[in-house]
Amino acid sequence: MSIVPRIGEWQTAPATASRPVFAIGDIHGRADLFEPLIAAVLRIVDEERLEKALLVTLGDYVDRGPAGLAVLKRVLDGIQHPKVEPVCLPGNHEQFLRHFLESKGAERQDVLWNWLDNGAGAIARELGLSDGKAADADAFVAALASDLGIERIEKLFKLGNHYRLGQYLFVHGGIHPQFGLAALKRDWRRLPKSGLDEDRDPLWVRGPFLTYDGEHDEGIIVVHGHTPRSEAELLGNRIGIDTGAYFSGRLTCVQLLGDRMRLIQASDH
Repeated sequence: MSIVPRIGEWQTAPATASRPVFAIGDIHGRADLFEPLIAAVLRIVDEERLEKALLVTLGDYVDRGPAGLAVLKRVLDGIQHPKVEPVCLPGNHEQFLRHFLESKGAERQDVLWNWLDNGAGAIARELGLSDGKAADADAFVAALASDLGIERIEKLFKLGNHYRLGQYLFVHGGIHPQFGLAALKRDWRRLPKSGLDEDRDPLWVRGPFLTYDGEHDEGIIVVHGHTPRSEAELLGNRIGIDTGAYFSGRLTCVQLLGDRMRLIQASDH
């Protein structure tokens, strides 16, 4: 089936973007949705003669869906277009991957069990690992390293946890309103140790961020994924664009152009 993304109507944006932006929510291995969405974005850049466009991917490339490593390699290699600057951000599932790769011994095995509980079985299947090999942390690491290659792994480890453009802040999960922009100083290499620790992590936070309807530090508007919703959330202090691609079959992008915004969605139904 050929997927033709749907382009929504323009709406008033909560802030003015100083350059064209396309931000894409959680992909989770749905390369079949990601590729037509990227193609649609690049067509818009060409047809509307946009200059210096940003293409921000908000993380969670891996796990749950069938082609997570393929998507991760695609974004780490960079979307190539002369008028587009790609910005690849990590999600909490890339944090699982990084912590797993960087850990050793008993810790590595503990991280693997936790990661398998959070969707890493899809990565094991993509690598062609048997159940036994998937449960063997060292075998899993070796297969990952062979598939990704050292250059991509180094790129992954060097990713920043957010991107700022004027009033817009792009980050996977969000920011705890109590800690504000200071939360972004957190090193994303290690998984949170508790629910409270998750709230402090901009790749993991949900409740305190999602329920906050006030103004964030410096009046920023947070563009984020992480928390799947049936529809994109276009609110005064945040724009949530995780529409659960791996289970809903719908991947969402928000386009910001000056003081306007619109949604672009690739759907398999």
